[in-house]
Amino acid sequence: MENNDVALVHRTLAGDDTAFTTLMEKHQKQVHATVWRTIKDFHIAEDIVQETFLKAHQKLGTLKDPHRFSAWINAIATRHCLAWFRENRLTSELADNINSAMRQSDLYSRYISGEQAKAAAQELREMVKKWLLKLRESERTVVTLHYFDGLSCDEIAAFLGVTTNTIKSRLNRARNRLKENESLLQSVFDNFQFFAALNEVTKMERKIRVCINATTENGKQFREGGASLIKTDAFLRLSSFGWEERDQAEPVTMPLLGTAITPFLFRFPSVIGHTWTQKGFWDSQAETILEGYEQVEVSAGVFPTCLKHKSVFIDTPPCSENNLLATSNGKPYERGTKKESPFVNGTRYLWFAKGVGLVKMRYEHANRLTTEAELMEYSVPGKIEEYHPLRIGSTYTYKYHSVFLEETVFEKWRVTENF
Repeated sequence: MENNDVALVHRTLAGDDTAFTTLMEKHQKQVHATVWRTIKDFHIAEDIVQETFLKAHQKLGTLKDPHRFSAWINAIATRHCLAWFRENRLTSELADNINSAMRQSDLYSRYISGEQAKAAAQELREMVKKWLLKLRESERTVVTLHYFDGLSCDEIAAFLGVTTNTIKSRLNRARNRLKENESLLQSVFDNFQFFAALNEVTKMERKIRVCINATTENGKQFREGGASLIKTDAFLRLSSFGWEERDQAEPVTMPLLGTAITPFLFRFPSVIGHTWTQKGFWDSQAETILEGYEQVEVSAGVFPTCLKHKSVFIDTPPCSENNLLATSNGKPYERGTKKESPFVNGTRYLWFAKGVGLVKMRYEHANRLTTEAELMEYSVPGKIEEYHPLRIGSTYTYKYHSVFLEETVFEKWRVTENF
């Protein structure tokens, strides 16, 4: 008698309970390993495995493709893990009615559950990131937009300028390319709601990578590099940036200067009047306030309700070892001197358009010079309500004047990672 998954599923549906027992024996170790790695508790994992197979037996008739039983059972196990995290994270509202000792114990239990949830979520995120990086960029972009950002195939096709069938084909190729990985990966991609559920368990970080290429008005490339940012439910901040120098030019180009002087660019939720203080680059002190909404007109268009982001920089040390440029009012800037302090000190304004991102930067330095950059053109997939979406595949082109080259510079940004 055949004992492959397809035959066992059909026999179980026909009323042969011994066939489902055989299915359990075949897959129990694999499912337990998946749950144990997620929950980090052997005995709790055993309970979840029992619940998983009980649910699988009840819902077996809904399995459309018996060949996918392994992935299907792992998807059920993953959902049970997420449910366990939610139940242990959201403790009873009746804590106020129990004694102090019990409350202390309850708080500790919540803390432990929360830490376990964060650790499991981070491990899963890193595993998924590792797998995604094995894909071709075109496939990774489609997978990220579809599974992480929830865009439909039609929306992605419209953004990339290809047919919907092309997008479906890329998604299918990505799935096939990843099938050789362990079963947990299959369960993640079979159950794409996993990512939404995971965000309910813990505030996951999203690591964003922006590649930046600067060329002159004559088309000469003189700088290439990029920036990394981290985004959570609480903030958007700069992680790092670096450059491959092709010529003697500005070490920090204008749009990046506008977003990188303060490590924390946004605190969420974004509320008008919200103010926060932080240490800026070059040891300055920065106070940021979301000032209000203004209409902004730049080369990329007219944006009627831009979020106005204001930062005031003070107390920069008189001299720093960092090389800092000034592209201000057509005047060169002496780097590494006491003039660095009045250049960093001053007021910087950023304007963000909803669903687009940074559209304009103006930096009024304490030495009475002014630096400006503006958005020339952009492309962002789908519709989104955020003021700095930075979705994978997004492109931005900014322009500013270079003192060193004495001509206009175009800086192109492309978001290559956001997961």
